[in-house]
Amino acid sequence: MAQVEVNGVSLRYDESGAGEPLVLLHGFNADRRQFDCFRPHLGDGIRAIAPDQRDGPDSPFDAPYAMVDHADDAADLIAQLCDGAAHVFGTSYGGAVAMTLAIRHPKRVKTLTLGAAAPCFDQFKAPDMASVADRGPDAVRRFVMEHFFTPDAIDHDRALMQAVADSFCERSPEAGNRRMAALRGHDLRDRLSYIRAPTLVLQGEFDPIISLEVSRSLARAIPGAWLSILPGVRHGISMERIVHIARLIRDHVLAPA
Repeated sequence: MAQVEVNGVSLRYDESGAGEPLVLLHGFNADRRQFDCFRPHLGDGIRAIAPDQRDGPDSPFDAPYAMVDHADDAADLIAQLCDGAAHVFGTSYGGAVAMTLAIRHPKRVKTLTLGAAAPCFDQFKAPDMASVADRGPDAVRRFVMEHFFTPDAIDHDRALMQAVADSFCERSPEAGNRRMAALRGHDLRDRLSYIRAPTLVLQGEFDPIISLEVSRSLARAIPGAWLSILPGVRHGISMERIVHIARLIRDHVLAPA
């Protein structure tokens, strides 16, 4: 674990490997540890860098911010650690950061991969917690988990469930509210055509949070982007299909220019 100062914010990050720099941007309820199991699967020739975002347990922050602030943080990190430009993979909330980064700082982004991501807040469909509020904590937990992972993985993949537990962040209500406020202000639908980095859109076939139509529309709106639909997968694509996703991103990052 190392630390970098960006825009007056101190962010922790982990890295592994050597070669083409790839910055990994985590989801809403995670931190950099979301990619602990993912980074080793990227293989030789890639230097994977997984930073925290503002309001991570190891990267505290106590003032309001917007998605553009996350993007500016990532741009500053890339400027400092990656000789000015890097490949970028963002998943869910991190995907919102990644596409904002690609629009605001196009020279910082070599290639872009968006996983289970939407260009505006209204296209995220959060779990309807009211439907299970009276069923007890175990039922609520199961309900939420099934939005991210298949029942088979939840019941039988102990290594995955441990990785999920290790990457989940218990943030304060204030920190959670700040992150949600940043997401609520996210709307890039009219600016997606500004993205110039070669873009790969990854989408789980049965993701209940981001629909297939949202991802298809996203890929159509970004010039030259292509869409890969992952059969049988829900929202947690970078964890449940870790080997497959790592291979797709590796091929995207190392593809001849």
